[in-house]
Amino acid sequence: MSIARSDGRVQPSRPGDPKPVGPYRIIGRLGSGGMGTAHAGLRVAVKVIHPAQADDHEFRARFRREVQLSARVQGPCLTPLLAADPDADTPWLATAYAPGLTLDQHLAAHGPLTGSPLLAFAAGSAQALAAIHALGVVHRDCSWRARPGCCSAAGGAYRRGVDIRRGEPQTRRGF
Repeated sequence: MSIARSDGRVQPSRPGDPKPVGPYRIIGRLGSGGMGTAHAGLRVAVKVIHPAQADDHEFRARFRREVQLSARVQGPCLTPLLAADPDADTPWLATAYAPGLTLDQHLAAHGPLTGSPLLAFAAGSAQALAAIHALGVVHRDCSWRARPGCCSAAGGAYRRGVDIRRGEPQTRRGF
């Protein structure tokens, strides 16, 4: 997922962006990547899957499974899955929105984490991983580029749902 702005703020919507997604009113764009576009709602981040992936039956099956696993994973320092529709014409999922810089934006602007911020970030990440692993779910990766990021420097949030797997071969990028 790429972010056009380096300050971590919501970008304006673009022509063709959805106005509502499920029950959520879209107010801007967070970024776009290979599998979809993340939009901002009021206190919610909504990822909408690109049409090429939406037409792929294997992708849809993996996406559906990720949504089911994400609904089970809860704990401190995790952004909760709020809703999803993997069977919609354009599949989507919504998580709580954790505003702030991504980890790589924070490091570029402020340098390395040290002292208490580093310890808080490490403890929050460990708590999130422990909650995920307690259910037998294995995280796929922890991206410092995604917004709000798997590991958000802004609040120690560990984004779950979109990057987790349970014992499947990881031969394809994305879900």
